[in-house]
Amino acid sequence: MDDRLLGLVDGVVDMDEPRLPLLTLREARAAVELLQLLAARDGEGAYAARHLAGSLARRLPAEG
Repeated sequence: MDDRLLGLVDGVVDMDEPRLPLLTLREARAAVELLQLLAARDGEGAYAARHLAGSLARRLPAEG
């Protein structure tokens, strides 16, 4: 596992940094879906992808 990558992902949740509006809602949902696909694999970074996908998905508004 790439500890540097996991550290960056974990830091997103722990830090009190200003958030930047970088993505549209549609792009954010697509990014979460892509991260979930990467997380389903056993390769390098799967755990970090799973962690980041969960963090981002919790902040998205419910689909309706």
